[in-house]
Amino acid sequence: MLATLQPIHFLCASVVSGLLAIGCEVIAERRGRRPVLFLLLKPLTSAMIAGSLLVAAQAPTTLLLAAFVFAIVGDIALMFDGDKAFLAGLSSFFVAHLAFVAEFAGTITNPSRPPVWTLAFVAYAVLFFRWLLPRTGPLKLPTLAYGIVLTLMVLAAATAYRTLPGPASALALAGALVFGLSDSVLAVRQFVGPYRGAQPLILGSYWLAIGLIAISRWG
Repeated sequence: MLATLQPIHFLCASVVSGLLAIGCEVIAERRGRRPVLFLLLKPLTSAMIAGSLLVAAQAPTTLLLAAFVFAIVGDIALMFDGDKAFLAGLSSFFVAHLAFVAEFAGTITNPSRPPVWTLAFVAYAVLFFRWLLPRTGPLKLPTLAYGIVLTLMVLAAATAYRTLPGPASALALAGALVFGLSDSVLAVRQFVGPYRGAQPLILGSYWLAIGLIAISRWG
């Protein structure tokens, strides 16, 4: 049966699972209690997106699989409250982004600098973290390190697109940029305070980000 499955089947399953998970978060906002089903749906959605890579025509690299594995571990850690759980999730996604950086850098066909427009993204990152870091308390250094590797991930994707433009590198770049957005709204919720619609926005943008990156490697 597995031989008959296509990447699009996994992607459709992830959309259904993701929408149900987001629905659980909407219920949690209204009732103050998250359905237990969410604990299954959140990692399952990410796993379905990663599963699309395993059945894609082009075999995924070890780096890409490692990135998705650590992202799923981070998903699980961030389902729990407290600084220790957040630090565990942050650490897992830090490693995932290192793997994404190496994956994107490996597709750069010749030595090149990032495109000029990425200066705007770097400026945004500097201003955002200058505003955020005073609010992070004992997690200041881990948060700063994470911000740096996330920025490097976007720069690597942008450079790969500049040297080899096409649908695959464009999708990967779009995924990297959406990842930056997702982590920004996550950081605001974590360190500034919860706000209505935060979790659905975080989850939706995160799954869109890794979905775009996955599709970029379908071949």
